[in-house]
Amino acid sequence: MNLHFAAVLAAALPAAAMAQQETRSEPAPRTTPELEGHVFAPSLLVDTPFRETTFKLGILYGFGSATGPHYEVQPGNPPTVVQNGTNDYTFASFAQTFRYEYAFNEWLSGGVTILTLLYSGINGPSVVSIGANVGVGAGARLKAGHRFGPVETAIVMDASTNPEYGFLVAAALVRAIEDGVIDAGSALQTTHSVTLNPSAVASWAPWPALGLTANLGYVYKSLRVNNTSIGDESGLQFAAALDFDFGKISQVPIGLLAAYRLTTPLGSDGVSKVEDISGGIFYTARKEIGLGMEAGWRSFTIRPPLDSTMLLIQLSLQYYW
Repeated sequence: MNLHFAAVLAAALPAAAMAQQETRSEPAPRTTPELEGHVFAPSLLVDTPFRETTFKLGILYGFGSATGPHYEVQPGNPPTVVQNGTNDYTFASFAQTFRYEYAFNEWLSGGVTILTLLYSGINGPSVVSIGANVGVGAGARLKAGHRFGPVETAIVMDASTNPEYGFLVAAALVRAIEDGVIDAGSALQTTHSVTLNPSAVASWAPWPALGLTANLGYVYKSLRVNNTSIGDESGLQFAAALDFDFGKISQVPIGLLAAYRLTTPLGSDGVSKVEDISGGIFYTARKEIGLGMEAGWRSFTIRPPLDSTMLLIQLSLQYYW
Protein backbone atom coordinates (compact mmCIF):
# COMPACT_ATOMS: atom_id res chain seq x y z
CA MET A 1 0.00 0.00 0.00
CA ASN A 2 2.86 2.34 0.87
CA LEU A 3 4.51 1.58 -2.46
CA HIS A 4 1.26 2.34 -4.28
CA PHE A 5 0.88 5.68 -2.43
CA ALA A 6 4.48 6.61 -3.15
CA ALA A 7 4.01 5.90 -6.84
CA VAL A 8 0.87 8.06 -6.99
CA LEU A 9 2.63 10.87 -5.09
CA ALA A 10 5.66 10.70 -7.36
CA ALA A 11 3.44 11.05 -10.41
CA ALA A 12 1.30 13.82 -8.90
CA LEU A 13 4.07 16.11 -7.68
CA PRO A 14 5.62 16.86 -11.11
CA ALA A 15 2.16 17.45 -12.56
CA ALA A 16 1.30 19.86 -9.73
CA ALA A 17 4.60 21.66 -10.13
CA MET A 18 4.02 22.05 -13.88
CA ALA A 19 0.50 23.36 -13.29
CA GLN A 20 1.80 25.87 -10.74
CA GLN A 21 4.51 27.01 -13.15
CA GLU A 22 1.94 27.49 -15.93
CA THR A 23 -0.23 29.52 -13.56
CA ARG A 24 2.70 31.74 -12.63
CA SER A 25 3.64 32.30 -16.25
CA GLU A 26 0.16 33.45 -17.25
CA PRO A 27 0.25 37.14 -18.23
CA ALA A 28 -1.49 39.69 -16.02
CA PRO A 29 -4.96 40.65 -17.24
CA ARG A 30 -5.09 43.69 -19.50
CA THR A 31 -6.17 47.01 -18.06
CA THR A 32 -8.07 48.07 -21.17
CA PRO A 33 -11.03 50.39 -20.27
CA GLU A 34 -13.66 47.76 -21.08
CA LEU A 35 -17.11 47.36 -19.57
CA GLU A 36 -19.90 45.00 -20.67
CA GLY A 37 -18.02 44.32 -23.92
CA HIS A 38 -17.51 48.02 -24.74
CA VAL A 39 -14.02 49.54 -24.95
CA PHE A 40 -14.19 53.26 -24.07
CA ALA A 41 -12.40 55.67 -26.40
CA PRO A 42 -9.83 58.02 -24.82
CA SER A 43 -10.90 61.67 -24.84
CA LEU A 44 -9.17 65.03 -24.59
CA LEU A 45 -11.94 66.30 -22.31
CA VAL A 46 -13.16 63.40 -20.16
CA ASP A 47 -11.47 60.96 -17.76
CA THR A 48 -12.59 57.34 -17.52
CA PRO A 49 -12.78 55.59 -14.13
CA PHE A 50 -10.80 52.51 -15.15
CA ARG A 51 -7.56 51.72 -13.32
CA GLU A 52 -5.06 51.30 -16.13
CA THR A 53 -1.46 50.56 -16.91
CA THR A 54 -1.09 52.80 -19.93
CA PHE A 55 1.05 55.30 -21.80
CA LYS A 56 -0.54 58.16 -23.73
CA LEU A 57 0.87 60.64 -26.22
CA GLY A 58 -1.26 63.57 -27.37
CA ILE A 59 -0.31 66.28 -29.88
CA LEU A 60 -2.59 69.31 -30.16
CA TYR A 61 -2.75 72.03 -32.81
CA GLY A 62 -4.99 75.07 -32.55
CA PHE A 63 -5.91 78.28 -34.34
CA GLY A 64 -7.97 81.01 -32.75
CA SER A 65 -9.00 84.61 -32.25
CA ALA A 66 -8.65 86.80 -29.16
CA THR A 67 -10.37 90.09 -28.38
CA GLY A 68 -8.02 92.60 -26.77
CA PRO A 69 -7.37 96.31 -26.36
CA HIS A 70 -6.57 98.53 -29.34
CA TYR A 71 -3.83 101.04 -28.56
CA GLU A 72 -3.19 104.48 -30.03
CA VAL A 73 -0.30 106.88 -29.43
CA GLN A 74 -1.32 110.41 -28.40
CA PRO A 75 1.22 113.13 -29.25
CA GLY A 76 2.73 115.09 -26.41
CA ASN A 77 5.89 115.51 -24.42
CA PRO A 78 6.22 112.76 -23.57
CA PRO A 79 3.71 110.97 -25.84
CA THR A 80 1.14 108.72 -24.18
CA VAL A 81 -0.48 105.46 -25.18
CA VAL A 82 -4.24 105.16 -24.70
CA GLN A 83 -6.68 102.33 -25.25
CA ASN A 84 -9.21 103.11 -27.97
CA GLY A 85 -11.73 100.29 -28.16
CA THR A 86 -10.88 96.69 -28.88
CA ASN A 87 -9.59 94.63 -31.76
CA ASP A 88 -9.52 90.97 -32.82
CA TYR A 89 -6.16 89.24 -32.97
CA THR A 90 -5.27 85.80 -34.36
CA PHE A 91 -3.03 83.26 -32.68
CA ALA A 92 -1.84 79.68 -33.04
CA SER A 93 -1.21 77.07 -30.36
CA PHE A 94 0.72 73.85 -29.98
CA ALA A 95 0.71 71.41 -27.05
CA GLN A 96 2.06 67.97 -26.19
CA THR A 97 0.87 65.60 -23.47
CA PHE A 98 2.79 62.62 -22.12
CA ARG A 99 1.07 60.46 -19.49
CA TYR A 100 2.02 57.19 -17.82
CA GLU A 101 -0.30 55.41 -15.40
CA TYR A 102 0.22 52.16 -13.50
CA ALA A 103 -2.50 49.91 -12.05
CA PHE A 104 -1.32 48.65 -8.65
CA ASN A 105 -4.36 46.39 -8.37
CA GLU A 106 -7.93 46.25 -9.59
CA TRP A 107 -9.05 49.24 -7.50
CA LEU A 108 -6.04 51.60 -7.41
CA SER A 109 -3.78 53.23 -9.99
CA GLY A 110 -1.39 56.17 -10.05
CA GLY A 111 0.33 58.16 -12.76
CA VAL A 112 2.37 61.16 -13.88
CA THR A 113 1.81 63.68 -16.69
CA ILE A 114 4.08 66.10 -18.55
CA LEU A 115 2.52 68.92 -20.60
CA THR A 116 4.14 71.49 -22.90
CA LEU A 117 2.14 74.44 -24.24
CA LEU A 118 2.66 77.37 -26.61
CA TYR A 119 0.42 80.26 -27.69
CA SER A 120 1.67 82.92 -30.10
CA GLY A 121 0.31 85.73 -32.26
CA ILE A 122 0.75 84.98 -35.96
CA ASN A 123 0.81 88.43 -37.59
CA GLY A 124 2.23 91.85 -36.72
CA PRO A 125 -0.63 93.30 -34.62
CA SER A 126 -1.22 89.92 -32.92
CA VAL A 127 2.44 89.48 -32.02
CA VAL A 128 2.37 92.92 -30.38
CA SER A 129 -0.94 92.50 -28.50
CA ILE A 130 -0.90 88.77 -27.69
CA GLY A 131 2.83 88.16 -27.69
CA ALA A 132 3.69 84.57 -26.86
CA ASN A 133 3.01 82.28 -23.93
CA VAL A 134 5.15 79.20 -23.18
CA GLY A 135 4.39 76.67 -20.46
CA VAL A 136 5.79 73.39 -19.16
CA GLY A 137 3.69 71.58 -16.56
CA ALA A 138 3.94 68.40 -14.53
CA GLY A 139 1.27 66.53 -12.63
CA ALA A 140 0.52 63.42 -10.60
CA ARG A 141 -2.70 61.51 -10.02
CA LEU A 142 -4.26 58.77 -7.94
CA LYS A 143 -7.37 56.89 -9.02
CA ALA A 144 -9.36 54.63 -6.68
CA GLY A 145 -12.51 52.92 -7.90
CA HIS A 146 -15.05 50.14 -7.74
CA ARG A 147 -17.62 48.61 -10.06
CA PHE A 148 -21.24 48.79 -8.96
CA GLY A 149 -23.16 46.38 -11.16
CA PRO A 150 -23.13 47.77 -14.72
CA VAL A 151 -21.44 51.05 -13.70
CA GLU A 152 -17.69 51.59 -13.22
CA THR A 153 -16.86 54.41 -10.80
CA ALA A 154 -13.76 56.10 -9.39
CA ILE A 155 -12.51 59.02 -7.35
CA VAL A 156 -9.63 60.78 -9.12
CA MET A 157 -7.19 63.18 -7.44
CA ASP A 158 -5.07 65.29 -9.78
CA ALA A 159 -2.33 67.70 -8.64
CA SER A 160 -0.25 69.77 -11.05
CA THR A 161 2.24 72.60 -11.17
CA ASN A 162 2.35 74.85 -14.25
CA PRO A 163 5.01 77.55 -14.71
CA GLU A 164 4.30 79.75 -17.75
CA TYR A 165 6.26 82.55 -19.37
CA GLY A 166 4.47 85.30 -21.28
CA PHE A 167 6.29 87.63 -23.67
CA LEU A 168 4.21 90.83 -23.60
CA VAL A 169 5.51 92.94 -26.45
CA ALA A 170 2.83 95.62 -25.98
CA ALA A 171 3.90 96.30 -22.38
CA ALA A 172 7.51 96.91 -23.42
CA LEU A 173 6.44 99.19 -26.29
CA VAL A 174 4.15 101.27 -24.04
CA ARG A 175 6.99 101.87 -21.58
CA ALA A 176 9.43 102.71 -24.39
CA ILE A 177 7.03 105.32 -25.79
CA GLU A 178 5.94 106.90 -22.51
CA ASP A 179 9.17 106.72 -20.49
CA GLY A 180 11.72 106.65 -23.27
CA VAL A 181 13.20 103.49 -21.74
CA ILE A 182 13.78 100.24 -23.59
CA ASP A 183 13.29 97.64 -20.86
CA ALA A 184 13.24 94.06 -22.13
CA GLY A 185 12.31 92.87 -18.64
CA SER A 186 8.93 94.60 -18.81
CA ALA A 187 8.00 92.27 -21.67
CA LEU A 188 8.39 89.11 -19.57
CA GLN A 189 5.59 87.88 -17.30
CA THR A 190 6.07 84.73 -15.24
CA THR A 191 3.01 82.88 -14.00
CA HIS A 192 3.12 79.88 -11.69
CA SER A 193 0.00 77.96 -10.71
CA VAL A 194 -0.53 74.95 -8.47
CA THR A 195 -3.81 73.17 -9.16
CA LEU A 196 -5.72 70.50 -7.23
CA ASN A 197 -8.58 68.80 -9.04
CA PRO A 198 -10.51 66.04 -7.19
CA SER A 199 -13.35 64.53 -9.22
CA ALA A 200 -15.91 61.75 -9.28
CA VAL A 201 -16.01 59.70 -12.49
CA ALA A 202 -18.48 57.10 -13.77
CA SER A 203 -18.84 55.06 -16.96
CA TRP A 204 -21.76 52.97 -18.19
CA ALA A 205 -22.16 50.80 -21.28
CA PRO A 206 -25.84 50.04 -21.96
CA TRP A 207 -24.78 48.07 -25.08
CA PRO A 208 -21.41 46.75 -26.33
CA ALA A 209 -21.41 49.43 -29.03
CA LEU A 210 -22.27 52.40 -26.79
CA GLY A 211 -20.47 53.96 -23.83
CA LEU A 212 -21.32 56.94 -21.60
CA THR A 213 -18.92 58.70 -19.21
CA ALA A 214 -19.45 61.63 -16.83
CA ASN A 215 -17.10 63.64 -14.58
CA LEU A 216 -17.91 66.06 -11.76
CA GLY A 217 -15.03 67.80 -10.02
CA TYR A 218 -13.76 70.70 -7.95
CA VAL A 219 -10.88 72.93 -9.07
CA TYR A 220 -8.59 74.78 -6.65
CA LYS A 221 -5.76 76.95 -7.99
CA SER A 222 -3.06 78.93 -6.23
CA LEU A 223 -1.63 81.60 -8.56
CA ARG A 224 1.53 83.70 -8.53
CA VAL A 225 2.43 86.35 -11.15
CA ASN A 226 5.98 87.74 -11.27
CA ASN A 227 6.64 86.12 -7.86
CA THR A 228 3.68 87.95 -6.31
CA SER A 229 0.78 85.93 -4.92
CA ILE A 230 -2.46 86.74 -6.71
CA GLY A 231 -4.52 84.58 -4.37
CA ASP A 232 -6.52 81.38 -4.48
CA GLU A 233 -9.14 80.58 -7.09
CA SER A 234 -11.75 77.84 -7.20
CA GLY A 235 -14.34 76.43 -9.54
CA LEU A 236 -16.48 73.49 -10.56
CA GLN A 237 -15.90 71.22 -13.54
CA PHE A 238 -18.41 69.07 -15.40
CA ALA A 239 -17.65 66.83 -18.38
CA ALA A 240 -19.49 64.14 -20.33
CA ALA A 241 -18.72 61.94 -23.32
CA LEU A 242 -20.57 59.48 -25.54
CA ASP A 243 -18.76 57.08 -27.85
CA PHE A 244 -20.09 54.54 -30.35
CA ASP A 245 -18.10 51.62 -31.78
CA PHE A 246 -19.28 50.56 -35.24
CA GLY A 247 -17.01 47.52 -34.96
CA LYS A 248 -19.54 45.95 -32.58
CA ILE A 249 -22.31 46.00 -35.18
CA SER A 250 -20.35 45.71 -38.44
CA GLN A 251 -16.95 44.92 -39.94
CA VAL A 252 -15.90 48.58 -39.76
CA PRO A 253 -13.39 49.08 -36.86
CA ILE A 254 -14.21 52.73 -36.35
CA GLY A 255 -15.55 54.52 -33.29
CA LEU A 256 -17.06 58.00 -32.98
CA LEU A 257 -16.91 60.24 -29.92
CA ALA A 258 -18.74 63.39 -28.77
CA ALA A 259 -17.63 65.22 -25.61
CA TYR A 260 -18.33 68.40 -23.62
CA ARG A 261 -16.54 70.03 -20.68
CA LEU A 262 -17.25 73.16 -18.67
CA THR A 263 -15.06 74.75 -16.00
CA THR A 264 -16.92 77.54 -14.24
CA PRO A 265 -15.75 79.87 -11.45
CA LEU A 266 -17.00 79.85 -7.88
CA GLY A 267 -17.46 83.42 -6.72
CA SER A 268 -16.11 86.64 -8.21
CA ASP A 269 -12.49 85.54 -7.72
CA GLY A 270 -12.92 82.07 -9.17
CA VAL A 271 -10.99 80.36 -11.93
CA SER A 272 -11.40 81.54 -15.50
CA LYS A 273 -14.32 80.02 -17.36
CA VAL A 274 -13.35 77.43 -19.99
CA GLU A 275 -15.85 75.68 -22.28
CA ASP A 276 -14.99 72.83 -24.67
CA ILE A 277 -16.93 70.87 -27.30
CA SER A 278 -15.29 68.11 -29.33
CA GLY A 279 -15.90 65.21 -31.68
CA GLY A 280 -13.52 62.38 -32.50
CA ILE A 281 -12.89 59.33 -34.65
CA PHE A 282 -10.96 56.29 -33.38
CA TYR A 283 -9.57 52.96 -34.56
CA THR A 284 -11.19 50.15 -32.55
CA ALA A 285 -9.90 46.87 -34.02
CA ARG A 286 -7.37 46.29 -31.22
CA LYS A 287 -8.34 46.68 -27.56
CA GLU A 288 -4.84 47.48 -26.39
CA ILE A 289 -4.45 50.48 -28.70
CA GLY A 290 -6.33 53.77 -28.54
CA LEU A 291 -5.57 55.62 -31.77
CA GLY A 292 -7.60 58.54 -33.01
CA MET A 293 -8.17 62.19 -33.76
CA GLU A 294 -10.36 64.67 -31.88
CA ALA A 295 -11.43 68.08 -33.21
CA GLY A 296 -13.15 70.74 -31.17
CA TRP A 297 -13.93 74.32 -30.15
CA ARG A 298 -12.73 76.05 -26.98
CA SER A 299 -13.75 79.32 -25.30
CA PHE A 300 -11.23 80.57 -22.71
CA THR A 301 -8.95 83.46 -21.67
CA ILE A 302 -5.30 83.32 -22.70
CA ARG A 303 -4.70 85.92 -19.99
CA PRO A 304 -6.84 88.89 -18.92
CA PRO A 305 -8.22 90.70 -20.87
CA LEU A 306 -7.67 88.44 -23.92
CA ASP A 307 -10.98 86.56 -24.20
CA SER A 308 -10.41 83.90 -26.83
CA THR A 309 -11.98 81.17 -28.92
CA MET A 310 -10.03 78.44 -30.66
CA LEU A 311 -10.49 75.56 -33.08
CA LEU A 312 -8.26 72.63 -32.19
CA ILE A 313 -7.23 69.17 -33.34
CA GLN A 314 -5.60 66.56 -31.12
CA LEU A 315 -3.91 63.40 -32.42
CA SER A 316 -3.63 60.75 -29.70
CA LEU A 317 -2.01 57.36 -29.28
CA GLN A 318 -2.59 55.31 -26.13
CA TYR A 319 -1.40 51.79 -25.29
CA TYR A 320 -2.77 49.59 -22.50
CA TRP A 321 -0.87 46.74 -20.82
